Amino acid sequence: MPTLDTSFLIDLIRHKPEALEKVTLFIEAGVPLATTCINLLELYRGAFLSASPNDNVKEVLAIQNALINLTIDDDTYEAFGALSAEQKRNGSHIGDFDELIASIALCNDGMIITRDQHFLHVPGLKVETY
Repeated sequence: MPTLDTSFLIDLIRHKPEALEKVTLFIEAGVPLATTCINLLELYRGAFLSASPNDNVKEVLAIQNALINLTIDDDTYEAFGALSAEQKRNGSHIGDFDELIASIALCNDGMIITRDQHFLHVPGLKVETY
């Protein structure tokens, strides 16, 4: 089950053709789609910072209701600790939120859909860009 990253979800909200085409392929193939609780937090923050918070919160809520919401669980704690420590040691720290998103994805099917190239530096994470 692919995990949809914030950058991908924002592109869907903005009706970017590349994102719409990618999500259509998954839907037509009957692939269940997920996002993480962290991605939803980022979307809500963006919605409340926008010029049209009421409209954008409705969009985020629609996304939240349409996707499987992957949360932080016991497996995520260890995965995050190991990944974050490795990233810092290697000088390839991608940020706490993105390391947490990557950890949640790794604890599920290990695939993320994003336009953010820094996820390519996460060992074991299958990154699909568009």
